[in-house]
Amino acid sequence: MAKKEISGTIIKAVGGIFRVRTESKVYRCQARGLLKRGDEKLYVGDKVLLGEEKGVLYIREVLPRKNHLIRPYVCNIDCLAVVIAPLPVCDWVLVDKLLLTGEVHGIPVVLLCNKSDMGGEVYEYACRVYGDLAEVYSISAETGEGIDTLKEKLKGVVCFAGQSAVGKSSIMNALADLGQETGELSKIQRGRNTTRHIELFQLNDQLSVMDTCGFSLLESEDVEPEDLALYYRDFVRLGRCKYNMCRHLAEPECTIKAAATSGKLDQGRYERYKTIYQELLERRNKNYD
Repeated sequence: MAKKEISGTIIKAVGGIFRVRTESKVYRCQARGLLKRGDEKLYVGDKVLLGEEKGVLYIREVLPRKNHLIRPYVCNIDCLAVVIAPLPVCDWVLVDKLLLTGEVHGIPVVLLCNKSDMGGEVYEYACRVYGDLAEVYSISAETGEGIDTLKEKLKGVVCFAGQSAVGKSSIMNALADLGQETGELSKIQRGRNTTRHIELFQLNDQLSVMDTCGFSLLESEDVEPEDLALYYRDFVRLGRCKYNMCRHLAEPECTIKAAATSGKLDQGRYERYKTIYQELLERRNKNYD
């Protein structure tokens, strides 16, 4: 008799051991064959088929992905939820890089401005600069403000990302009582990273959430420097520059530079673009060495 084929989703991966959620239960599995040798990377969120050998289940095949990220290693994402807060001080370069990740992979991004009870400056800036690029929410995992709205809006597989101590785990605990460990800010206002691995939690039939490690540094996507501005929808809407190959750096009659000078484009957003452009250029030059 043919063995029953079991399909499931990887919800956790630690040290080569994978937890796979199926319709009936969660299995603890290892990979075999090509997967075991590392010829194909396994991601949290992967849809997989399980095989059986001597009564032990193992991952034998990975089904096609609709998308995947390597920062963090996750796949089959429906939404990237970028969590920011007044404390720790918001790293807007990191926000821009995560927005770039969403644009490159075609994943919708939402900005969750947590700790609204500490003031609204972060939310106001996010609305002004990113309101046309992503949905922006003002929430507080501490007081519950905006959590009910998130429960209505967030659907599918949502990957949470952001700096340490901005409250990613706290928000998920507020969405559903997951019992995730949360940390406190240190005296120098930097977060202790309490998420040590990536894990996928199913909150209900309509929503699953991925908790990821906090980031203090995130490399930009593997994009050619000259193509970077194409992933900035706010830049594209401003129109064409005099030169078709304008990098929006030192070229004359640059529409983007003029918009930043006039206030039509946020100056900080433009400066961060230049920072990311330079990072991409240095990476490419290093690879050519």
